[in-house]
Amino acid sequence: MKETKKKLKSAIPEELLAPLGKVVANFAVLENVLSFSIGILLEGNSVAEQRTGQIVTAELSFSNKISLFSSLYQHRFPEREPFVDLTEIRKKLTEANIKRNSLLHSTWLAGGVRLAVTAKEKRGIRFEFQKIDSKKIEEISELIAKVSYKVQEFSLKF
Repeated sequence: MKETKKKLKSAIPEELLAPLGKVVANFAVLENVLSFSIGILLEGNSVAEQRTGQIVTAELSFSNKISLFSSLYQHRFPEREPFVDLTEIRKKLTEANIKRNSLLHSTWLAGGVRLAVTAKEKRGIRFEFQKIDSKKIEEISELIAKVSYKVQEFSLKF
Protein backbone atom coordinates (compact mmCIF):
# COMPACT_ATOMS: atom_id res chain seq x y z
CA MET A 1 0.00 0.00 0.00
CA LYS A 2 1.39 3.37 -1.01
CA GLU A 3 1.43 6.01 1.71
CA THR A 4 0.44 9.53 0.74
CA LYS A 5 2.04 12.42 2.50
CA LYS A 6 -0.02 15.41 3.50
CA LYS A 7 1.57 18.77 3.11
CA LEU A 8 1.08 20.79 6.26
CA LYS A 9 0.15 24.40 5.82
CA SER A 10 1.38 27.07 8.19
CA ALA A 11 -1.11 29.24 10.03
CA ILE A 12 1.15 32.19 9.33
CA PRO A 13 -0.06 34.01 6.22
CA GLU A 14 2.40 33.72 3.34
CA GLU A 15 2.85 37.51 3.10
CA LEU A 16 4.22 37.62 6.68
CA LEU A 17 6.96 35.02 6.21
CA ALA A 18 9.45 37.19 4.29
CA PRO A 19 9.11 40.16 6.67
CA LEU A 20 9.56 37.83 9.67
CA GLY A 21 12.68 36.44 7.98
CA LYS A 22 14.03 39.99 7.64
CA VAL A 23 13.50 40.53 11.36
CA VAL A 24 15.51 37.37 12.08
CA ALA A 25 18.31 38.32 9.67
CA ASN A 26 18.54 41.95 10.79
CA PHE A 27 18.56 40.94 14.44
CA ALA A 28 21.40 38.47 13.79
CA VAL A 29 23.40 41.33 12.28
CA LEU A 30 22.57 43.56 15.27
CA GLU A 31 23.65 40.88 17.72
CA ASN A 32 26.94 40.40 15.86
CA VAL A 33 27.57 44.16 15.80
CA LEU A 34 26.95 44.32 19.54
CA SER A 35 29.24 41.34 20.20
CA PHE A 36 31.94 42.87 18.01
CA SER A 37 31.63 46.17 19.89
CA ILE A 38 32.03 44.32 23.19
CA GLY A 39 35.18 42.72 21.78
CA ILE A 40 36.59 46.13 20.90
CA LEU A 41 35.89 47.39 24.42
CA LEU A 42 37.55 44.32 25.90
CA GLU A 43 40.65 43.93 23.80
CA GLY A 44 40.81 46.18 20.76
CA ASN A 45 40.08 45.85 17.08
CA SER A 46 42.52 43.26 15.70
CA VAL A 47 41.35 39.86 14.51
CA ALA A 48 43.38 38.07 17.20
CA GLU A 49 41.98 40.29 19.94
CA GLN A 50 38.41 39.84 18.71
CA ARG A 51 38.59 36.16 19.65
CA THR A 52 38.33 37.16 23.33
CA GLY A 53 35.16 39.10 22.58
CA GLN A 54 33.71 36.10 20.77
CA ILE A 55 34.51 33.81 23.69
CA VAL A 56 32.97 36.20 26.22
CA THR A 57 29.79 36.91 24.25
CA ALA A 58 29.10 33.50 22.68
CA GLU A 59 26.78 32.23 25.40
CA LEU A 60 25.30 35.52 26.60
CA SER A 61 21.67 36.48 26.09
CA PHE A 62 21.09 39.70 24.18
CA SER A 63 20.03 41.47 27.39
CA ASN A 64 23.24 40.38 29.09
CA LYS A 65 25.23 41.64 26.10
CA ILE A 66 23.58 45.05 26.48
CA SER A 67 24.54 45.11 30.17
CA LEU A 68 28.11 44.01 29.47
CA PHE A 69 28.48 46.56 26.67
CA SER A 70 27.26 49.34 28.97
CA SER A 71 29.46 48.31 31.90
CA LEU A 72 32.58 48.00 29.75
CA TYR A 73 31.97 51.36 28.09
CA GLN A 74 31.54 53.11 31.44
CA HIS A 75 34.68 51.39 32.74
CA ARG A 76 36.78 52.34 29.70
CA PHE A 77 35.50 55.91 29.36
CA PRO A 78 34.60 57.28 32.82
CA GLU A 79 35.38 60.81 31.63
CA ARG A 80 32.38 60.66 29.26
CA GLU A 81 29.90 60.62 32.11
CA PRO A 82 26.86 61.19 32.24
CA PHE A 83 26.87 58.75 29.30
CA VAL A 84 23.98 60.34 27.41
CA ASP A 85 24.89 58.64 24.11
CA LEU A 86 25.31 55.28 25.84
CA THR A 87 21.92 55.60 27.51
CA GLU A 88 20.30 56.30 24.14
CA ILE A 89 22.02 53.29 22.54
CA ARG A 90 20.92 51.06 25.43
CA LYS A 91 17.31 52.21 24.99
CA LYS A 92 17.42 51.46 21.26
CA LEU A 93 19.01 48.04 21.82
CA THR A 94 16.40 47.16 24.44
CA GLU A 95 13.55 48.34 22.19
CA ALA A 96 14.87 46.25 19.28
CA ASN A 97 15.14 43.21 21.55
CA ILE A 98 11.61 43.62 22.93
CA LYS A 99 10.08 44.07 19.47
CA ARG A 100 11.99 41.11 18.04
CA ASN A 101 11.01 38.91 20.98
CA SER A 102 7.36 39.92 20.68
CA LEU A 103 7.33 38.58 17.13
CA LEU A 104 9.53 35.52 17.41
CA HIS A 105 8.49 34.20 20.81
CA SER A 106 4.82 34.15 19.95
CA THR A 107 2.43 31.64 18.49
CA TRP A 108 1.04 32.71 15.15
CA LEU A 109 -2.60 32.01 14.52
CA ALA A 110 -4.60 32.10 11.31
CA GLY A 111 -5.08 35.52 9.79
CA GLY A 112 -1.81 37.00 11.06
CA VAL A 113 -2.79 37.06 14.71
CA ARG A 114 0.07 36.86 17.17
CA LEU A 115 -0.58 35.12 20.49
CA ALA A 116 1.70 35.72 23.45
CA VAL A 117 1.13 33.77 26.64
CA THR A 118 2.78 34.93 29.86
CA ALA A 119 2.47 33.64 33.41
CA LYS A 120 3.91 36.00 35.99
CA GLU A 121 3.82 35.55 39.72
CA LYS A 122 1.95 38.80 40.38
CA ARG A 123 -0.61 38.59 37.57
CA GLY A 124 -0.96 34.93 36.73
CA ILE A 125 -1.54 33.75 33.20
CA ARG A 126 -2.26 36.29 30.48
CA PHE A 127 -3.09 35.94 26.82
CA GLU A 128 -2.29 38.75 24.40
CA PHE A 129 -3.74 38.65 20.90
CA GLN A 130 -2.53 41.11 18.29
CA LYS A 131 -3.29 41.32 14.58
CA ILE A 132 -0.11 42.25 12.73
CA ASP A 133 0.28 42.98 9.04
CA SER A 134 3.40 42.76 6.90
CA LYS A 135 3.90 46.54 6.98
CA LYS A 136 4.21 46.52 10.79
CA ILE A 137 6.71 43.65 10.68
CA GLU A 138 8.73 45.50 7.99
CA GLU A 139 8.82 48.57 10.27
CA ILE A 140 10.25 46.44 13.09
CA SER A 141 12.82 44.96 10.70
CA GLU A 142 13.86 48.48 9.62
CA LEU A 143 14.07 49.65 13.24
CA ILE A 144 16.43 46.76 14.03
CA ALA A 145 18.59 47.59 10.99
CA LYS A 146 18.77 51.25 12.06
CA VAL A 147 19.79 50.29 15.60
CA SER A 148 22.53 48.12 14.16
CA TYR A 149 23.82 51.10 12.20
CA LYS A 150 23.64 53.35 15.29
CA VAL A 151 25.67 50.84 17.34
CA GLN A 152 28.29 50.69 14.58
CA GLU A 153 28.49 54.49 14.49
CA PHE A 154 28.76 54.64 18.28
CA SER A 155 31.51 52.01 18.30
CA LEU A 156 33.62 54.03 15.88
CA LYS A 157 34.05 56.58 18.69
CA PHE A 158 35.94 54.11 20.92
